[in-house]
Amino acid sequence: MSLILVYHDTEVPALYGAAAAAVAAARGSGFMHVSARFDTIRHADAIQHVVASGGLAASGLCWFERLSGKPVSPEATSDAILDAARSADIVVPIHPVFLVEQNIVAALSSGAKARGIDVETITVVDDGDTFRDVSTQSVLAWRDRFGRITLIKSSGKPPTDLTIGIVGAETDHHDVYPAVLACLADAADALSLAIDIRFIDPVEFARSDDPETLRDLSGVLLPGGADMKNVPGQTAVAAFALENALPTVGLCLGMQTMATAVAWKTFGRRNANLAEADPDVAIKTFVAMAGETDASGMSLPSHRTGDQTMETMANTYLSEVISSVAPVRCNHRFRLNPTIVPDLETNGLRVSARGLSGAVVDAIEVPGHVFFMGMQGHPELSSRSGAPHPLIIAFLQAATRNYQSTAS
Repeated sequence: MSLILVYHDTEVPALYGAAAAAVAAARGSGFMHVSARFDTIRHADAIQHVVASGGLAASGLCWFERLSGKPVSPEATSDAILDAARSADIVVPIHPVFLVEQNIVAALSSGAKARGIDVETITVVDDGDTFRDVSTQSVLAWRDRFGRITLIKSSGKPPTDLTIGIVGAETDHHDVYPAVLACLADAADALSLAIDIRFIDPVEFARSDDPETLRDLSGVLLPGGADMKNVPGQTAVAAFALENALPTVGLCLGMQTMATAVAWKTFGRRNANLAEADPDVAIKTFVAMAGETDASGMSLPSHRTGDQTMETMANTYLSEVISSVAPVRCNHRFRLNPTIVPDLETNGLRVSARGLSGAVVDAIEVPGHVFFMGMQGHPELSSRSGAPHPLIIAFLQAATRNYQSTAS
């Protein structure tokens, strides 16, 4: 069989493995990746793709899963890649700026020669919204206006139906962690909706707390992320949405800031926050799982990653959207503080799913709100073109109803 090295000289973290994923998906080949490094001070969410078997990897590796329908494996050594290439065609992305081992290409090439494995090299160049093979000038993949990597060219921008706000910088969502934009686009396509995106700077919103930024939105998405400086602004957005009937969906950190918005209503704005964002705050809404146990005395994981199972509570909005036992990709070290749940429930929050034998709140909602639902996991990583996640579908349906009611 053969080893296919796909060179792509890009400094965009969201494109790590993208062109190689397109090659692998088009050919039906295997896909493996080597150790990579990123400037996480500049790009905090560059290594936030959750591997199904557990652990984190480059965020751009979501493209292989989306295009192939197969899970990404953890990073591999050169020997493991060469062993696999004995029996299958294996595509490997090579991005010089992100390589940890600069001699990995030489090791793969010499190792393949010694084992009698054919080596094919494809060099990729960016050409507008396409990725081309330098030697043949053929198009390997396209990138649409939502940043999705596709094997076919998408149509132009349709007339806009509604505007969705996403907390975070456009560059972060487009160039660092691309899965959130992609999952929204998947759901919009399934509903035949044309949406525009407005990016809401959480740092600026925390400073200004200007509601005019949000008033004409049809809905708002609160994403996950590793950068704690975004928490105050994202929580303020959640608080506005809670009080102003703005459809809201939260993913991982997004659910945490939604629950914290309810805690602000319960305990006061200055008194409650995530322990991760403010270790000295009086009331910690989310606390570390390390050292804690479930009801049976089993230790909780200090870091919950990979494919997990959550149990949806009966008679909740979420139970109408997904099955009673549902898979979800998880990546978190903190859980909703169980000691404050009764107080939050008194002020409108409802736990809609749990995991780890009930020890972790996996989803929340606010009954009576037009749509205020969050999941501790990462449903965006389960979304595909043609198979969007049901939570995002439900969110856009609520946003559409909100748009129609305000337009009439």
